[in-house]
Amino acid sequence: MKLIVGDKKYPLQEAIQGATLRNLYVLKVQTGIGIKSLRDAFKRMQDQAPKDGTAADPLDFLEDEENLLALQAMVWLCKRHAGESVTVSEANDFPLSKIGFETEPEETAAEDPTVARTDSVPGVEPAAANS
Repeated sequence: MKLIVGDKKYPLQEAIQGATLRNLYVLKVQTGIGIKSLRDAFKRMQDQAPKDGTAADPLDFLEDEENLLALQAMVWLCKRHAGESVTVSEANDFPLSKIGFETEPEETAAEDPTVARTDSVPGVEPAAANS
């Protein structure tokens, strides 16, 4: 899942997993959000995201105060992970209309070439091939 802020897309999962201890401490002190709360909010976002790859509506997620704080934390962590030097409040001084989510399409499992087809008989050509 990617977090869209303005015209930039940030890999959300990587930013959360790559958070430094310093960033997590600053986040906890300034917002009250810790890594467990972030993980839980991220899970809720994934559960609410449309499965067809379209962007989720952030307003659905922001009805809860903890989710709103978690989104602020995610925006800041994503920006910090991308190398941007911003404070928590600077990172979140952004119009809500410019924030969204993008889900990556789920990868489909490749067909196992060792599994035999069951819709044909070995050595017998289909009727259409005999014509």
